[in-house]
Amino acid sequence: MQEKFVNYGKALGFEAETEVKIPKGKIDCVWKSEEPVSQYFIAFEFETAITGSQVVENLVKVLSLPAQIRPRFLVQIYRDEFNKNREYIEKVSTTLPLIVKLIDGVGDNVKEASSRIIIDLFNWIAEYAELPLNFLTKLEKIELKGKVIKTFHYGEPQRTHLDYLDKALRYPKNYLLWIKSVPKEQDRNKILTEFKSLDKFDVIILSDVSPEYCDRDSVRNFLEDEVKRKGKSMILTGGFGLTKRYNHELGGENLGGDIGKSSYRTVKIARSNDDVGVGLTFGGFNYFKPYDPDEVTAYWDKNNLPALTVHKLGKGRVIIFTSDCSPAWGTPSIKTEGFREMWKQIMEKYVKGIG
Repeated sequence: MQEKFVNYGKALGFEAETEVKIPKGKIDCVWKSEEPVSQYFIAFEFETAITGSQVVENLVKVLSLPAQIRPRFLVQIYRDEFNKNREYIEKVSTTLPLIVKLIDGVGDNVKEASSRIIIDLFNWIAEYAELPLNFLTKLEKIELKGKVIKTFHYGEPQRTHLDYLDKALRYPKNYLLWIKSVPKEQDRNKILTEFKSLDKFDVIILSDVSPEYCDRDSVRNFLEDEVKRKGKSMILTGGFGLTKRYNHELGGENLGGDIGKSSYRTVKIARSNDDVGVGLTFGGFNYFKPYDPDEVTAYWDKNNLPALTVHKLGKGRVIIFTSDCSPAWGTPSIKTEGFREMWKQIMEKYVKGIG
């Protein structure tokens, strides 16, 4: 495993070595970055068994390094699963002057374990640092061919509102999710700039945003060329911005039905074909009339109205969640584990190329 991760590090553009001597022992593997300053970027510790003392020892070892060369990320990898103390150890880790990731239960199969580690590692790092597209290309070459999902998330007036859905999406096990999040833009020239490269993405998400703040031609081209012909996916989420204008701008045949008025009535997901989101409460929703009732996957407790529809469009899918993923209608659900689980299921069950 050490040698494999040395090779990975070099392929990704790092200086990489094993058994790195430090004041209180050795680090199993280190990826070193020369930019913006020379530093250990990631330190890896590989363990075949789990003990509380081993976890703490790894933390102490790394903290013995001078602050200026202390790794930005410490990744502790365990063959076996944590049966206890994980919550306590993670809580302790958050108090330390470095960022710690525990990955457990990777098993004995080196190839499968390596893929799992790389996916977990970079989904986690993406919460702290944006991964450039050229770096994603390198990741695909070393281990993740066909396991990188590039997502364009646009809408909501504030980036902090986009974060609720972004954080919910970052729980995948089988693929690396890369998200480009862009708050609603009112300057027409900037809108065009943001939408000019949609063909590079596997999924586009339009969150509570009116079509007038989108480049409609680019979205229509994405539906025609990328969804219909190549099997990609588009997701619309509800809110004040999901208006009837979408019926005209994108066409009901592309959406799988007609978007209607907004309702500010509190609703709960009462039932679902796959138990997706059942029990979650939202402070409003958009009416949606599907052309094919069989494409409704989840229902509100108000007159069995659609909460989630999955429309097959050519080789791909258009997914519509008829409530909001920001505080306006989403409180309190958007901060819950159930909300994160709902979006994990949506991505893995319904987005083409993932499930």
